[in-house]
Amino acid sequence: MIDIKHLKTISTLKETGSLVNTARELFLTQSALSHQIKDLENKLDCQLFERKTQPVRFTPQGMLLLELANEVLPRVEATKCRLKESLNQPISQLRLSVECHACFHWLLPTIKEFNNFWPDIHVDYERGFSYDAIPELLNDDLDLVLTSDIREADKLEYAHLFDFKLKLIVSPDHELAKKAYVTALDLKDETIISYPIPKERQDIFKHFIQNARFDGTLKTVDQGLLIFQLVSAGMGVAALPDWLVTPYESQGLIKSIPLGALGLNRPMYLAMKKNMKDNPVYRHFLNTCKQSNGR
Repeated sequence: MIDIKHLKTISTLKETGSLVNTARELFLTQSALSHQIKDLENKLDCQLFERKTQPVRFTPQGMLLLELANEVLPRVEATKCRLKESLNQPISQLRLSVECHACFHWLLPTIKEFNNFWPDIHVDYERGFSYDAIPELLNDDLDLVLTSDIREADKLEYAHLFDFKLKLIVSPDHELAKKAYVTALDLKDETIISYPIPKERQDIFKHFIQNARFDGTLKTVDQGLLIFQLVSAGMGVAALPDWLVTPYESQGLIKSIPLGALGLNRPMYLAMKKNMKDNPVYRHFLNTCKQSNGR
């Protein structure tokens, strides 16, 4: 009754947020997609999502089907990959570097999930963080790079994993804590605490403050926990991904504020050599990262 194509449709609908984008992603006409969904709803005798909502809002029954898709589709993809891999030369390791300190929050569980299917493949992330790992990828010293910035696009494949929100965090009693959102001008005299990354590569300067005047101080620290401690103590502000902010804000240690009226959205990519984009092991690692959705 429920086919793999139905699960793919529901999963893609959740990922894209609209029927138009889902049809485009699945190479279907909107009419064919609507017919497929309506046929499935008739078979299940329930409505899967509310019409005319943006993004699509799933009903409780639709959420149950989405949970099934999240469980089944990665296993189907992994099995397909393993079948293909049995016909190809095996890969013994994936050398990975990360251009995002905060990614380790979700990356390590993702690697563990990947190794549940590929126990013989060692994911080597000992190089850890690098603010500019692309040259190593081009020189064959790395196999994969997690990054938010596209460079050398003519030589490398950048697979989009997910988007995330970059949020400003302040202490609960900071004067900015009461604002609905902050502007670049609000940060003009602030102490901004960050990981040790060159200023020109930091999202808050590159994509938010940009050419606005900044007379404040940039303070760098190595550990994420220390950033939260310093911010909570009122010793500065910081811009961090939403997945890292939520646990600390729920404890009342910090307050998060959107960067700009619309917030600052940033992409996460998995970069690799173009000739590896169809390799089943690489594809499975990519899909496992996608399933994490930065959580």
